[in-house]
Amino acid sequence: MTTDPAEEGTPDPRVPVVAPRFWQVPEAEAELPRITPRLRELKEEVARLAQIKEEQERMEKLWGEEADANDQPDAPRRRRLEREWSTLYRSVESELERWRDQGIEVKDIESGLVDFYALRQGEVIYLCWRDGEEGIGFWHPLNGGYRGRRRLSSAERHGGLDPDPRRSAADR
Repeated sequence: MTTDPAEEGTPDPRVPVVAPRFWQVPEAEAELPRITPRLRELKEEVARLAQIKEEQERMEKLWGEEADANDQPDAPRRRRLEREWSTLYRSVESELERWRDQGIEVKDIESGLVDFYALRQGEVIYLCWRDGEEGIGFWHPLNGGYRGRRRLSSAERHGGLDPDPRRSAADR
């Protein structure tokens, strides 16, 4: 006798397990007040990473082969910059990894482009949002990108996407 895998609490084999969860638009929009300020901080942190790299490259050009010498006058500054870069880089990567673990992909920190995994008519898609937009009004296929954005219907915007078949009704 065959049984429905969803009834046994196992994932539906027809739904690819590519995301830790699939979002409904209202759920994703509820995350925006938390995401938006942190996204802007990440943008500043990424800009600082670029500044550090520029400064390191400038010192390398200036000092040439002696850039890494311990007795070089800029050695303490280079070490401080290396520590700062490493700490900041780990912080940014850690934050982005936490978001990925929640089914949220930051596609472009500079423009504030963020995608949420969702399920639409059996297809895994991204709900697409860009910093400055009032809410989530667009979606695109996983391989479609920002230029391939399509407007969500009113029903889809109000929770009418497919539910996550891997979650029980109690988890939703």
